Amino acid sequence: MPPDVKAGEELTVLKDILADYRENEREKDLDVKHKVAASYSCKAAVKAGDKLSEQEMRILVDQLFATSMPYVCPHGRPIVIKISLAEFDRRFGRT
Repeated sequence: MPPDVKAGEELTVLKDILADYRENEREKDLDVKHKVAASYSCKAAVKAGDKLSEQEMRILVDQLFATSMPYVCPHGRPIVIKISLAEFDRRFGRT
């Protein structure tokens, strides 16, 4: 098990990785290493509600933009989206 998997969650993480692998196998034409890496990366990712320090956030963003594909996750879903200033203002009631 990778060291960042919390003690007691090993079986759950392994089952989730295998389930994601099976889904990737059906949906995408990827090699085995990529499928396993994509499955693990999603399970090991920071989740909504996880607490991070400011330094951890900065490191995470730096690491994201050091990748070859910073705009999508390994499954192709968007990570970063562009919102115009006008749209940003509208969403915060500043139109």
